[in-house]
Formats: sequence, C-alpha cells, structure tokens
Amino acid sequence: MNPSSPEAPARRAVHPRAWLGFLLLGGVLTAVASIATDRSPRLEALLWGLGQGASALALFDGVRRHGLGRSRPWRLMRAAVVVLWAATTLGWGVGGVWLGNSELLELYRIGTLAAYGLSLAALISLNLQTNGSRWAALLDGGIISVGVAMPLWTFLIAPALAQSGRLSTALVLALVPPVIDLFAFGVITRMTLDSGHAPWLRLLSVSYLALFAADGAYLLDQVAGRPAGFITTAGWMSWSVLIGAAALHPSMAGAGRVRPAAASGRNRVLVFLALALLSPAASILGGWLRSDASSYGDPAVTVLTLLLAVLLVLRLSVVAGIAETRAADLRDALRRQDVLQRSLAHRASHDPLTGLGNRSLLGEVLQGAIADHAARPGGPAPALLLLDLDGFKDVNDTYGHPVGDELLTAVVRRLRGLTAEGQVLARLGGDEFALVLPGAGLETATAMAERVLSAVRGAPYALDGRELYVTTSVGVLAEASLTTASDALRDVDLALYAAKAAGKNQIAVFDYTLRAERLHRAEIAAGLRRALAAGELSLAYQPVVDLASGGIYAVEALLRWTPAGGRPIPPDVFIPVAEDTGLIVEIGGWVLEQACADAKRWHERYGIAVTVNVSGRQLRERTFRDTALEVLSRHALPRNALTIEVTESMLLATGPAETRRVVDVLADLRAHGVRIALDDFGTGYSSLAYLRTLPVDILKIDRAFTAPLTGADHRRARAFTKAIVELADSLDLSTVVEGVESREQAAILQQMGCPLAQGYLFSPPVSPEQVDDLLRVTPWRHAA
Repeated sequence: MNPSSPEAPARRAVHPRAWLGFLLLGGVLTAVASIATDRSPRLEALLWGLGQGASALALFDGVRRHGLGRSRPWRLMRAAVVVLWAATTLGWGVGGVWLGNSELLELYRIGTLAAYGLSLAALISLNLQTNGSRWAALLDGGIISVGVAMPLWTFLIAPALAQSGRLSTALVLALVPPVIDLFAFGVITRMTLDSGHAPWLRLLSVSYLALFAADGAYLLDQVAGRPAGFITTAGWMSWSVLIGAAALHPSMAGAGRVRPAAASGRNRVLVFLALALLSPAASILGGWLRSDASSYGDPAVTVLTLLLAVLLVLRLSVVAGIAETRAADLRDALRRQDVLQRSLAHRASHDPLTGLGNRSLLGEVLQGAIADHAARPGGPAPALLLLDLDGFKDVNDTYGHPVGDELLTAVVRRLRGLTAEGQVLARLGGDEFALVLPGAGLETATAMAERVLSAVRGAPYALDGRELYVTTSVGVLAEASLTTASDALRDVDLALYAAKAAGKNQIAVFDYTLRAERLHRAEIAAGLRRALAAGELSLAYQPVVDLASGGIYAVEALLRWTPAGGRPIPPDVFIPVAEDTGLIVEIGGWVLEQACADAKRWHERYGIAVTVNVSGRQLRERTFRDTALEVLSRHALPRNALTIEVTESMLLATGPAETRRVVDVLADLRAHGVRIALDDFGTGYSSLAYLRTLPVDILKIDRAFTAPLTGADHRRARAFTKAIVELADSLDLSTVVEGVESREQAAILQQMGCPLAQGYLFSPPVSPEQVDDLLRVTPWRHAA
C-alpha cells in the first residue's frame, strides 16, 4: 500500500522537538557510559544495552511515522541497529561481561561486523536514490573512500601494523571496521555534497564520523595492547544516539524521495581534485619521512594510487557519457524547438482553415512588392485584388459553420488553380480574400478579376449532400501610386465596396473619386454623431389624403438634417450612411420618440395617425419591440395611432431565420394596435408571396407606378396600378399611392377606387406647426 494513498492508515506526526530530547538524553547516557568504562564493566554493559535499545526503538518509530517502512535503505539500517544491539547486549554484555563466556563474545564480534556491513549497504542504497547515474554515485563514493584511505593507511594503519610486528586475529578484526568506515565515509560525503542541507543527513553524517573516530581509537588501543578507552565508548554510543535522533527529526519525511541528478558543482570538483592530487602526494611523502617504513607501506599506497586513478578514469568516462547524453538531448530539444518555432511562425502568418497566408503575410508580401517596384520603377506597380463571397453569411446561418468552412475550402481550391508563380493568395478573414499580382497593369488585373468571377460562380458546389451556387464581388487596384501596404488595402477595399453597391457579382476598379466619396461619407458619419446631440435633426410631416373627401387621413414623419450654419443635407445622402454605420438605430429611436410626442395632440384633437419609417437595422435589434411599446405607453397613444412603415427589401436582405423573427416582432406590435405599412410595394419580385405571410395593414404603391399614369404608355401603368388596388381591396388592406403631383393623377386614382394618396399635389413635407395649421383649415378623416 502506498503510504500517501487514501487507503493508507493515518500516521501520527513525530513531535517536532522529539529528536532534540532524545539527543540530549542519549548524550547524557553516552557520557555516563564513557565514564563507567574503567570503573564498572557491568554498569557499562547495562548502559550500552539501554542506549542501543533506545536508539533501535527511536529508529523504528521514526521510520514508521515518516512512512519509510518499505524503503530498502531504512529497512537495512533498522536491521543493522537491531543486529548491533543484539550482538552487544547478548554477546558482549551477557556473554562476555556477566557470564565470561568466550564463545558468546565471538558472537558479539561476528554480529558487529554484520551490523557494519548492513549499515554500509543501507548507505549505498540511500546514495543510489537519485534520478542521475547510479554508477556515478558509486564511483564518487569510491573515489572519496580511496582518497581518504591513502593517508589513513600511511599515517595510521601501516604504523600500527609495523608496531605490532604480526597480523593477529584481534588486529585483523580491529582493522576491518575502519576499512568499512572508509567506504561509509565516502558514500555519506558524496550524499552531503549533493543534498547536505537536510538536517537528518547532517545528523547521520556526524554519527558516522563519530563511528570512524571510535574505530580508529579502538585500532590504536589494540595495537598498544590496552582496553578500549573513553573515545571508543563515546564514539560507538554516539553513533547509535545520532542515528536515533536523525530518524525522529521532522526532515526525515523527505528522506524517501528520489533526489534529482546533482550538477557538477564547485565543491565536488574541489574535493575530487584534492583527493586526486594531495592524497597520493601526502601518502608518498609520509612514507619517505617515516623512520619505521616497512613492507606494508609502499605496495599498499601504490595499489591505492592505481585504484584511485582507475576510479577517476571511470568517473570521467561516466561524465563523458552523461555529457554526450545531455548533448544529444540538447540537440533534440533544439531541433524540437526549431520545429516548434517554424510551426508557430507558420501559424502566425497563415490561415489554419485554408492554409493561405493571412493578413499579416499579405502585408509583408505587398510591402515587399511595393519596395521592389520603387527600386526598379520601369515596370507597372503591383496590382491587388480584393474579393468576398456574396451572401456567405446566409450559408452559415442556414446550413451551419461546418458547411460554410467546406465552401471556403472549395472556393480556395478554385482560386489556387488561377494563381500563377509569384502571385500570392491570402485569406484576410471570414469570406474575404486578396490576391497580389506583382508587376501587373490594369488590363491584366481586370482580366484576372474576370477569371475569378467566372471560377467562383461556375459549377455548383456539392456540399453536405446539396448543391450551392455562390458568386463573388471583386475590387481591383492597379496602376496606382502606392507607398504602403495599408494604403493599398484601404483603396482596394473602397473598390470592393463599390462592387457590392453595384449589385454584387461585379468588378469595380479603384479610382480616386472613390476615396473622395469615402471621405465624404466619413464626414457625414462624424456630422451625424454630432447632429443628434446638437439638436440639428428635425421631423417634417407629409399628409396622407383621402381622395374622396380631400381630408387629411394621416401624416408621415420624414427625417431632416440641417447642420448648424450650413445647408440642409438630403435624406438620400445621410440615411444610407446612418444605416451603414449603425447610427440609424439611435436616430430611429429619436424619430419614434419625437413622432409619437407630436402625434399625441393630433390624434386627441383630430383622430389622425402618424407613420414612422423603420429601417432594417432597427427591426433586427432585439430590443426594438420593447422600445416601441414603451414609447407608446409613455405617450398614451391609443390603438391605430401609430403606423410603422417597412420595405420588402429590408426583409429580403436577411436570412430566413432572421426574417421569421422580424415578422414575429411585427405581428406582436400589430397585436398591440400598431398598424404595419408595406412601402414601395410592386418593386420587389416576391411581393405577392410575402402578402400571404406578412402582418400588413396598408400597401403603399411606389411612385414608379404614379408618374406613368398620364404618360404615353398610360394603359399598361393604369392596368398594373388598378390590379394592385383591387388585390389590396380583396385582402382588406388599405392602399396609399405615393408621388401624386397632378390633379389628373389624383382623378385617375380616384376612378380606380384608390382611397388614399400622398404627394406634392396635396402638401410637401412641413413642420409640426404647419401640420397644426393644415388640420385647422383642412377637412380631416379619423384614422380609425
């Protein structure tokens, strides 16, 4: 079971100061045991058993509480402490001190060596807990051990052997622990160089230094033929106490983690250099200076020097291998980074759907073409085509964006087939594309535009089990004086706008009058934004007259704009600008508010209605219905006092779904007493079909049918007009004929049975005050 898993039993944390208390008590016990070494062997044995037993319990408790029970290094360390405690207590304490049994004393020596081996294995296993090279960890420990062993041999072990004169069993047994300590010292030093800031590792390091000092002192005691002294006892006891304190330290919680691969830091390099240079030199120099040099010295130093050299070579080999691996990894990382950067650069300059260059890439290409032409001005300037698909929004709205994306990719395939080498095709966004033609004159550019038109509107597009027909409009910029790519895009966009305005599926070539028109439109738009706040807008009203009685039936509100200190601007100039910029929504709201305010007194006194023209942009606003009803309620206008006038073309300009929504809005307004008039009737190809579904009360016959009533071809004009009047009458709809300017036209319309008319014959558009005057002197007819 994973100790960190939810199923693992909860562990109580070690008290943060438990290790310190254990260390203090263990220190007191160690001092007492060291003092009792020469005075009371039995007391010393008892204290040894208590001290090592307490250390074993502390190690078991700390390992368990920190979740290291399944960690191999700490299992080995627990086994080493237990074996040492059992060997010391049973073999030395009970057998040697209390019973004087030499066989049990041998058991103590064997158990001690086994404990040393287990502790060394535990340290090696701890040292291998790294995600770096394990061989590097072992070689580092070996280098440190051999490097320390050389002066130790020269100055400690070799003199001891020379002094003893022969190798006895007791001397060999005394030599083995320091040798093991050397390897332990190398391993733990290597760990300290890697992560020596952990407190538990510092305590563990000090414990093995104490053990090494104790074993060295014991060796000297054996050579001198005297019993173990104070230093030996204190060092051995300190090893057990420090290990127990390390196990209880809170930092032991991280002892089971795999350490990251250590970088070759300055401290490690200095240690290796010192060991490689100073250890052999010190050993050789010490051997020369020793007056008791023996056969043990020189061969051992030579062997250790060779071993150190071999270990250093192997370590360099490992370093070289690691360097090669890291170099390969770095090359792979650089290659992947290069691929990623290229991919990101491609994505930044290309459209993800079609793979064409985007606006950014087009700007760079176009600017480069302009710069090339400036450097070699002999040939024609680069030409630019800008195109977008006619009615693409309807495709997205009707069939969904996936079908729209398929249509775009299909169009791009056709456009690619037209593009020659050196020409750049780009997608600027949505359904808008651009084509750069370097060094192309007007004739070449317009020919390419014709090919684009033919290719796009050619065969139908088979998409999602259906066939779609699409056309495009193209703006052409050629043989123009270009300085920047942004100027070129601005001018060609004007040409595309002109192509759209010409009826779509058209080609328009940029000329400077388009720029002047755009500047004029921008000035109109800026003036309109000021006009509403400055009170420059006003309403004029044109009466709708009952042909039978001559009385005023209703008045139509017409918007007028007279800038301060300037001449009036015709509605056909500023209203299209207001539509394009969206200002018509705010302006239309003001018109509705003002017309209803004026209509209130006229309806209360004379019962006539007011007609307000509503644009398509207004109708498509989600809040239009609520706004209109709120204005009616605020001015307390009764039913039939307001007529909203819409055009058929405004409905046809939207998709089917949007048309249905707008029709629902009109029907809801009609249910609240607002009458609906259909303006310009007869000019649309589907007017009759729409009469079946539109919530309409009034048909307004366009002035295009009025003027011919008295012209040369009056028979056809009268037939059409009479047919519309009779159709409206059969559908219980009122009819208003616009543009009546002569008495003869009025008489003909009256003979046809047309009830209502509007035009300059009766009155031009007049101010609200003039409407009051007209109503006072003119008969009127109640709109209800």
